[in-house]
Amino acid sequence: MILYVSIFMSLALLALANVSNRQKTLLFCALYVFFVIFVGARLDTGCDFSTYYLRFKYLFFNNIDSLFDTTEPGFFLISYLTKKAGLEYVWLNVFAAGIFFYYLLKFARNHPRPLLLIALVFPILVIQLSMSGVRQALAVAFLMGALDAFLHAKRMQVVLYILIGSTFHQSLIILLPLALMVGRSYSFARVVGAIVILMPVAAYLLSGRAEVYQDRYIEEIYGDMDSAGAIFRLGLLVITAAIFELYTSRMARMFPNEYNLMRLFALVSFALIPVMLINTVALHRLIFYVVPMQAYILAALPSALFASRRSVQIAEIATIAVYAAYILVWFSASRHANICYVPYQNYLF
Repeated sequence: MILYVSIFMSLALLALANVSNRQKTLLFCALYVFFVIFVGARLDTGCDFSTYYLRFKYLFFNNIDSLFDTTEPGFFLISYLTKKAGLEYVWLNVFAAGIFFYYLLKFARNHPRPLLLIALVFPILVIQLSMSGVRQALAVAFLMGALDAFLHAKRMQVVLYILIGSTFHQSLIILLPLALMVGRSYSFARVVGAIVILMPVAAYLLSGRAEVYQDRYIEEIYGDMDSAGAIFRLGLLVITAAIFELYTSRMARMFPNEYNLMRLFALVSFALIPVMLINTVALHRLIFYVVPMQAYILAALPSALFASRRSVQIAEIATIAVYAAYILVWFSASRHANICYVPYQNYLF
């Protein structure tokens, strides 16, 4: 636990420090290398490490023809190419981490407080996702690519990123309606219209997995599935969205280019509340898709809410304290946290 808390606090201190643009560029390069090694070269660390290792070693990744038999060909292809090159399993994780952190840092660079955003996503996206759910981590990586494209009003890139991401985890396709909101002002009617127009397309593309998700999360034919921590993570999303809704005019004034995307994901955060009543594991999975923009909003709120630099700093420190408490409570109370991530091991040391 100490290692993870130390990394988080180091990121937080960097976020609070005065860093020049040149220093920030060098820092981003150093963070990229560090994270790729820390996450990519991990050994027997992460809840799904053994599952992915056994799948890589024994399943059908030796035959390229099997690419056409899988509903998530992106992960198959990266696994196949890794094996074809004669590389060990660790390289699959290194390649996945390289993609994930490239898009995380690319997305963060859009924010006026990029290092704070990185610190805020560390507990959920870095530890809980990229160090366990490799397939969904890659989907979230391409989602962050889509969010970056959205902020630059590139509609076709948004579509392309979501389609590519869905080849790693097909559930990402439900966010395809994002594409129709690119470059348009936010309105509830437009959101509903985008959903009505593109959700049938998304449902068709998801049809190969829809029955699996229904059996797993709704019917629970594989047994009861529960994620107690999902409720707390949902709480972070909803509280952030609620504060955002209280100060929409200030946020729109200070972040005119980002406001539409912020408002969309604030709405999505509230829409996740009913999912909690259906299945907390499904909620846990969906939360990963909202965390990038939730962290984006949360890192932007202090400068919108307060005028003085001192007050902004206090608000940022308070936000960091909440996430520090989240990590401490999670490692103290979660059996999975201690089984999956402690002790941390790496192929290099």
